[in-house]
Amino acid sequence: MSQQNVGAARRWVELFNGRGDVDEFLSLHDPGVELQTPGGPRLRGHEQVREWFEAGFENVRPRIIPERFVAEGDTVVRLGRTEVRWIESGEIAHEGESAGAFRFRDGKIITWQPFGTYGAALTETGLRE
Repeated sequence: MSQQNVGAARRWVELFNGRGDVDEFLSLHDPGVELQTPGGPRLRGHEQVREWFEAGFENVRPRIIPERFVAEGDTVVRLGRTEVRWIESGEIAHEGESAGAFRFRDGKIITWQPFGTYGAALTETGLRE
């Protein structure tokens, strides 16, 4: 199941970055999903996730750059970087290390939590690189 979950986590990142197919994005999530948005509210369920995904961004646009995935059982941690660009100028507003922890049930994402460092994500999930 770990490889299937890693594939779903990779696809989640692709869809997040592309902001294209909201229905496919939602199909990766359990109906009772909880997503903790970076610096924002905790989203619960498909409807709130849909609203967040479709809302887009006002001034800046984040992009997740995965470097590797660590998985065990129903947990996948994405390790990489986040790049945030100003929409108007295209210039980088912020970039740095980041991680995201996915928890799965029956092949669907039930939680997602962003982290500012690899260490924080790995400690929280109990996984090792």
